[in-house]
Amino acid sequence: MRYLTALAALGLVLALPGAVQGGSVFNGTVDYNTDAYGNYALLTGGLFANGQTSTSPGKRGVMIYIHDQDPHPFGSYPAAFQQWKRDGWFDATAGVALTLNYGGPIVFDNNGIDTGTYPTNFYGNPSTPSEITPGLYCGFSMSNNLDWTYAGYFRLEDETTFDQISGYFAQTYYVPIDLTHPFDFNMNVYSAVDGTGTDAGYKMPVNTGAFRGDVFSDDLVSGAFSIADTGEVRHYTGFDNNDDIIYRLTYTLDSPITLPAGEYFFSHDAQVIPEPATMAGLMLGIGSLVGYIRRRR
Repeated sequence: MRYLTALAALGLVLALPGAVQGGSVFNGTVDYNTDAYGNYALLTGGLFANGQTSTSPGKRGVMIYIHDQDPHPFGSYPAAFQQWKRDGWFDATAGVALTLNYGGPIVFDNNGIDTGTYPTNFYGNPSTPSEITPGLYCGFSMSNNLDWTYAGYFRLEDETTFDQISGYFAQTYYVPIDLTHPFDFNMNVYSAVDGTGTDAGYKMPVNTGAFRGDVFSDDLVSGAFSIADTGEVRHYTGFDNNDDIIYRLTYTLDSPITLPAGEYFFSHDAQVIPEPATMAGLMLGIGSLVGYIRRRR
């Protein structure tokens, strides 16, 4: 259950009504299918941490998507109603950008955003910003808008304890996400299973019949979300040649958890919260939700 949203910059606490449409379950319908609030575009990672050998070139082995209903704007994508599907756009990535912290220090990192160690030009070449780079963002990772979510492969060689889990998204030039609007965010970790049929020989996330992960879900583990500007940008030629701001979405757990060594898939997404009339006035003049916090209990 969603309890409250805190707008830290203004000291406002707003009670939120009920559950958001769609959410963790499949309902066979695209819930909103709107660009009114922009699109949440999560970033890929370029560091092959912990001896990871699974990559994407030609094999499409580490970037996977699932949707609840065939999203009409994506006519070029194969229909995969309520099934995980490999994606071929991300040839050089290690998976969805993920950082795990425990007691402050980083204990897992497949992206280098917070340490400034990402591969040269992975998130764009500032001298050639229109160049297509490996660090693409996955647009429309919104589980109750187009009902679409990406997950990325990662591997833990050793048992790993963490109390913070972070993903990253870009403020893209095309239909940028409206950070003045409150969203309900989700983070999930799925166990990896062997693919079958055309996916034989590949790892896939276990299909839980929902957007909720079977290994970890913020729906089931208490903690708080926060958003911060990383100070990094993704260089890309868009409207006015603006660079894309890279934001960090962090879930801080109330108590640490430990994942055994193994193979997993990580996912995060934003859910649209319909804006109540009373909220519209409160949101006027708010330039950003950096520092936005939302608790789970």
